[in-house]
Amino acid sequence: MSEIDFFHLTDTGCVRENNEDAVGCWPHDDGILFAVADGLGGHNAGEFASSLALEVLAQELETAPRTWTVEKRLKRGVQEANLRIYNKATTVPELRKMGTTLTASAVVGSTLVTAHVGDCRLYLLRGGNLTQLTKDHSWVWEQVQYGILTPEEARNHPRRNILSRCLGHELIVGIDVLTMNIQPGDILLQCSDGIYTLIAEPEMLEFLQGGGPDSACQSMVQRACEAGGHDNLSVQVASVISCSPDAPRRWWQFGR
Repeated sequence: MSEIDFFHLTDTGCVRENNEDAVGCWPHDDGILFAVADGLGGHNAGEFASSLALEVLAQELETAPRTWTVEKRLKRGVQEANLRIYNKATTVPELRKMGTTLTASAVVGSTLVTAHVGDCRLYLLRGGNLTQLTKDHSWVWEQVQYGILTPEEARNHPRRNILSRCLGHELIVGIDVLTMNIQPGDILLQCSDGIYTLIAEPEMLEFLQGGGPDSACQSMVQRACEAGGHDNLSVQVASVISCSPDAPRRWWQFGR
């Protein structure tokens, strides 16, 4: 069995009235599934969208056919969440134009599988190096890839909140799926843009190396608030203590 030390935290921040972020975690017999969503649409729409995304994801993973792979389960769960949000947004006037990002990571034995849409991020700390595993589906990320903006310019650009992909705006959404092996000593950091736009990667690395997941999460939220806390703040940290290469077949039945 895998042993994962996990903690997460979400905070409204210092400016917003509502928290449109949502975080969730579902332990299972050989690891954990954890997810973060950052809603958009204003008023209560963003909050509704992010919460609905996590609710549908958990439901779909629980009821998916047993023969499906982890990758297929996650991808199907994210696509169903997109469809549910899209249908609500097109039929309920108060929720028109709502949407959400969603990044969901499953640790199963010694394997990490992540499904990703939007601009939340997943990082891996291994051997003293912090690496961003996901790519942002945003206008500024595209400009960085083209060499038009530097990463530092992108962090503070006025168009940094423009997404190229999110749940709820199209009937079918493109989903990035990442699969890789993990090993004891790895630390996974998953967060919303409210965290990484205010905390540079060297600081993230310092927080992750300075204590356990609970300390790292609390320190990052506090640091983001000290830097202005202009957005909602969500952070999840999973530290891999041990992991087994053989995962039980019924891993998706959370908590059983």
